[in-house]
Amino acid sequence: MKKLIIVIEGPGGVGKDSVMQGLIEKYPNTYKKLPSITTRKMREGESQGNPYFFVGDEEFKQLIAERKVFEYTTHHDGTFRGMSASLIEEIWDAGLLPLKDVDMVGVNALKRKYPGRTLTIFMKASRAEVEARLRKRGGCELDIQVRLNSFDAKMKIEPEFDYSIENKILHETIDKIHTIIQNYIVDNNLT
Repeated sequence: MKKLIIVIEGPGGVGKDSVMQGLIEKYPNTYKKLPSITTRKMREGESQGNPYFFVGDEEFKQLIAERKVFEYTTHHDGTFRGMSASLIEEIWDAGLLPLKDVDMVGVNALKRKYPGRTLTIFMKASRAEVEARLRKRGGCELDIQVRLNSFDAKMKIEPEFDYSIENKILHETIDKIHTIIQNYIVDNNLT
C-alpha cells in the first residue's frame, strides 16, 4: 500500500483547491483531501468532515493531550486548527493518498512525523494572473489585497518544496501533478 502524503501549496489564488478537487474528481480511487480539525463554528454549506472536522475547544485540547493532533495553530480569532494522524491513517487504510494544502509549519510537521512519506509540490503563477483569478472569483477587496500582499512572501518558500509547477491551464496542471506523484511513488519504491 502506498503511504504518501501530498502537500500542494502556493500563493492564495494560484488554484490549489481547484487542482486538488480536479485530482479527486479525475482519480477518485487515488486521492482524498485531508481535512483539518478546527474549533471554529461550522458555516452554511459545510458538514462534519467537509471541509473540516469541527470540535469544541475542550475536545481539541484533549486531542492534543492524547497526541491525536500532532500539529496545530491558533488563529487571530482564537480558534484552533490542526492535523490528525488518525485521519491520515484512515485515508491510507482506504487505499487513497491524502492531499493537503498547508503552510511551512505544517509541511515541516508532516516531514518530521512522516519522513520520506511527504511529497511537497509548490504551485505558482504570475502575480498578475493570481490577481486576475482573485478578482474573477469575487470577494471583498480587503481579502484580495491581503492575498496579494502575501504573494511575494509565499513565493520565497518555493525552494523548500520537492517540485514546483506553474499553473497555467488547469487540466494540464492536474495531469502534470498526477504524473509527478505517480513517478515519485515508483522512484521511491512506495508501491
